[in-house]
Amino acid sequence: MRGEKPVNKSLACCRDCYKEWNMAAFFGWDLLFIFGSINILMMRHLYLPLLCLLMFTSGPKAQQQFSDVTQNMGISGQSGLGHAVGWGDIDDDGDPDLGFSNQQGDGFWFYLNEGTQFTEITGSAGLSGLGGNKIIIAEVTGDDFNDLILRTRSGTQFLFESNGDGTFNDITTAAGIAAASVYNIADFNNDGRTDLLSVSDNEFAILYNNGDATFQPPEPIGTYDSFWGAAVLDYDRDGFMDIYHTTYGGTPNILLRNNGDGTFTDATSQAGLEYADGAHGIDAGDFNNDGWTDIYLGSYSSLDCALFKNNGDGTFTDVALPTGAAGHHDTRTVAFVDYNNDGWLDIFSSHHDFYSYSNTMLRNNGDDSFTEVAESLGLSGKFIGDYFGQGWADYDLDGAIDLFAAGHIDKYRLFRNTGCPGSYLTIRLAGTESNPNGIGARVDVWFSGRRISRSLLPNGGFHDFSDLCLYFGLDGSYSVDSILVYWPSGILQKLGMTNGNQFLTIVEDETTGAGGDIPEAGTGHIRVHPNPAGDHAWIVFPEGFNDRMEISVCDANGVPVLPVMELSPGENGDRVQIHTGQLSAGMYVVKALGNRTAIVERFVVLR
Repeated sequence: MRGEKPVNKSLACCRDCYKEWNMAAFFGWDLLFIFGSINILMMRHLYLPLLCLLMFTSGPKAQQQFSDVTQNMGISGQSGLGHAVGWGDIDDDGDPDLGFSNQQGDGFWFYLNEGTQFTEITGSAGLSGLGGNKIIIAEVTGDDFNDLILRTRSGTQFLFESNGDGTFNDITTAAGIAAASVYNIADFNNDGRTDLLSVSDNEFAILYNNGDATFQPPEPIGTYDSFWGAAVLDYDRDGFMDIYHTTYGGTPNILLRNNGDGTFTDATSQAGLEYADGAHGIDAGDFNNDGWTDIYLGSYSSLDCALFKNNGDGTFTDVALPTGAAGHHDTRTVAFVDYNNDGWLDIFSSHHDFYSYSNTMLRNNGDDSFTEVAESLGLSGKFIGDYFGQGWADYDLDGAIDLFAAGHIDKYRLFRNTGCPGSYLTIRLAGTESNPNGIGARVDVWFSGRRISRSLLPNGGFHDFSDLCLYFGLDGSYSVDSILVYWPSGILQKLGMTNGNQFLTIVEDETTGAGGDIPEAGTGHIRVHPNPAGDHAWIVFPEGFNDRMEISVCDANGVPVLPVMELSPGENGDRVQIHTGQLSAGMYVVKALGNRTAIVERFVVLR
């Protein structure tokens, strides 16, 4: 039952190249950082052994590519043009399974992820003879297994309850949703149960979850003239999930603000989210890591694509042009995704023009600018793309997020992300007071005074659905200083220092609430003197620091090697001595964690 899952379920703690990245993250070009102004050439005899170690451990890195592994992974035999995609773990074994459909409406296929291979289970799962216009995989029936919500091309709605063994039961009629048209999900009333957003007959309606695998009748919340996708997000951080929808063309988008009392208000103009024509692609995510959810729209009209930056005051500003994210005018689908694990959300788009530019990947440079890199990644080229549906998931649990796309040209493609740099932390949420998947939760990961902010949102466009996990690229850092989970229930949960390159399941727990203030980005810097160190060294803090610090010294694998120390303002001054004589030669890391500060610094011990 919910709440009984382990807090830390490490499914695949390291990638194939764990040792390689671990050394490369701290050696290689970081040599310039470590030695500062030391003239290495003049001190070649002293540092020659270390330099040799660096040369052999850092080595050349493979170029990052997205490789087509569709047939190699056992996915084949499909017919027609690709259409909708959905990822999700239906048997609770830790890896995401896959469903997808064709545009003709007579093909739907479901594959169980066996780790090294995908196995088609469409027939044995009880899913034969269906089509798919929207595929959603999430827990909505009150047990521990993600269910399948399927809207067909012919307009029939299904709810298949997962039995956890690769089979499903059709409970559509018993659940009371046969007349619905479900295109997204969220807990709209914060009662801890996931509700359904139905879109049909020019009306938005919510089917509230009763918690016993049944739903209340549709409750209308607003009207529309045209519809082509809906994103759910808490744009104003008032604790209630709002709705922003796109149109097929000719009519403007609408933002429905959740008032928290069962009613919704059109806040489009007030929020600055007007978009007057067709936008077939939509996704929401925090592209600048400021803790506020932004929105990207993929244009299918004369308008440019829009990157709506959340100003944090209930309003947005379109920054697509100045950031280089204006895109193309024939966008089918878009997604925020950190493809290179640098901690910044990039933007993937697929377009109708499959000959000139097909797909694009706008790499987030971390400075409010984007650079197009899709062709160099193997994601763009002639006769590739024009995807109607796409979904992202780390299907092989190697820490690099992968893509399944379905469309008109290459039809059905599983792209494996290979040669991905950096390090990662993947988090799956398990709500107890909040909804089971933690939809709507915001998670902030802190390391070296830097924040990476992600919200668990079941978004994407009309035919898209990605795995309900949170993927954090750690930009080469091997650990994080703290993890803050802002649950929809209002619980704020804090986890301390955590190693990277692993998969975590975090169960909602109010007993691990965050005490004191929350860290802020850029809150200081420490240094180790001397660096490289011999038998002794000093950890020196910035002038004027006023935070009580817990200090630990770890090896390159994150294992503590010296006793934990504490430094308090006014008691120890601005420095504390560490005794490094017992440490062997190599790279070490100082971690300093306080109520308002999280800092990591590297240093070398020489013998």
